[in-house]
Amino acid sequence: MGFFGGLGHYLLTKAFQLGAAALISPLGYAELIGSTILGFAIFGNLPDIWTIVGAAIIIASGVYIAVREYRLRALAR
Repeated sequence: MGFFGGLGHYLLTKAFQLGAAALISPLGYAELIGSTILGFAIFGNLPDIWTIVGAAIIIASGVYIAVREYRLRALAR
């Protein structure tokens, strides 16, 4: 597990070096969904209310930043 965890971090670092952060960062949202599915499939656990609230805050923050950056880019044109 340590090897694959280290490999995953290495590949994520390379992805940020080679690609735009704006394209790579949203994959973290897919990680939230994937972790929830795997947690349920393997351990039978579902997230509690505080985990759902935290995930909602993270997603809302990402959407806010994306909308704000889009508007700032549109104004700069």
